[in-house]
Amino acid sequence: MTELLGLVFSPWTEKARWALDVRRVPYTFRHYLPLIGEPALRVKVRRLTGRVSVPVLTTGDGRVIEDSANIARWADGQGAGPTLFPAEHEAAIARFVDLSERALAAGRARSLVRMLSDDEALAEMAPPPLRRALGPLASRIGRMGVGRTIRKYGGHKADGEMHRQTQVEVLEEIRAALAKAPSGGAARTLFGQLTFADIAAAQALVFGGPPAELKLGDASRRCFTDPELRERYADVIAWRDELYRAFRTAAPAA
Repeated sequence: MTELLGLVFSPWTEKARWALDVRRVPYTFRHYLPLIGEPALRVKVRRLTGRVSVPVLTTGDGRVIEDSANIARWADGQGAGPTLFPAEHEAAIARFVDLSERALAAGRARSLVRMLSDDEALAEMAPPPLRRALGPLASRIGRMGVGRTIRKYGGHKADGEMHRQTQVEVLEEIRAALAKAPSGGAARTLFGQLTFADIAAAQALVFGGPPAELKLGDASRRCFTDPELRERYADVIAWRDELYRAFRTAAPAA
């Protein structure tokens, strides 16, 4: 059976899950435990040094695929359902994938800094068994994990305005693209049909206002949210929520 290793609260994992679900590809989902699970992940991807991250897909024939866009491309050749990478939109889809990655990286950096000041959110980052066992001390484990992620990906407080500007630039581009998108159907899509561009663009909004379907604790949701961006791009977030209702009617099982 195909297996997806990921984090239920991760927008990167959500992009991969959405693609697999749209294409109706059978798979099992396995929770990744940061720090604890990294040695096994390194063995899986055959990378003993350097950066490793999820989502990672292991296919039934043993192929290991990293990165949500690569997983979505693989899914597009499996199962059935909407074509996520139609040839006539390849270049444009690649552009939206890049925009999504830029917005997510910038938003993650800012949200991690906010988490460092929120003990409740830090505790939510600890694996549930540790959280229950450690009680108030769980926030220390979460702080270690968040600090490690900041060192891994960047996210220093001094860079906050630069990251915020990146988010604004991406969201403005998505808003402009939606203004030109054809209307009609279950929900507006960038090219008149659901593609991976829509899935990627939808996740670019997570660190403005995360969707209800993303599995987050209350404190983590608070840290993921930027009230100013949520208000400024309420129209784009409304589009994202409409897309979820039309093409992702229920949150995937954990």
